[in-house]
Amino acid sequence: MNENKIFDLFEYARNATLKAAQDITEENGDIIPNGYPNSLRWQLGHIYVAVEGIVFHFANEIPNLPEGYMNLFKTGTKTTDWNTTPPSIEELISLLSEQVNRVKETFAGRLDEKIANPFTMGSLKLETIGELLSYASFHESEHIGIIKSLKNALNVEK
Repeated sequence: MNENKIFDLFEYARNATLKAAQDITEENGDIIPNGYPNSLRWQLGHIYVAVEGIVFHFANEIPNLPEGYMNLFKTGTKTTDWNTTPPSIEELISLLSEQVNRVKETFAGRLDEKIANPFTMGSLKLETIGELLSYASFHESEHIGIIKSLKNALNVEK
């Protein structure tokens, strides 16, 4: 797969996230319906943190993680455990928007580059920056589905 297609896939997923985020507000962003472990705000923050942790970290680049973001949004965290004020929905959307260009600028011409320590998840073993970015797009699409489901459960406009 060529570089432009991988970047296009990442941007396509991100645009879907940003479109789904349009109706998320400070009021509905923290409601957790029965059967869901986290909120809409957590979903947005988690998507951002995941790209920083999966792509930037494993590519040996410095992740852009505002203070406290890992404790709020990494895998396994829950909004019910938060003891600090989370970032605003507007801040999360802004970070998600700018992350696309930062990914493209940082990794242009580098998608075939091998990473020092492969990323493994179960039987999956990712060894290049392009594979990391492809996985990040897949991961984001899973969370887009969760966002849509949460919005449906909360009767948030689509």
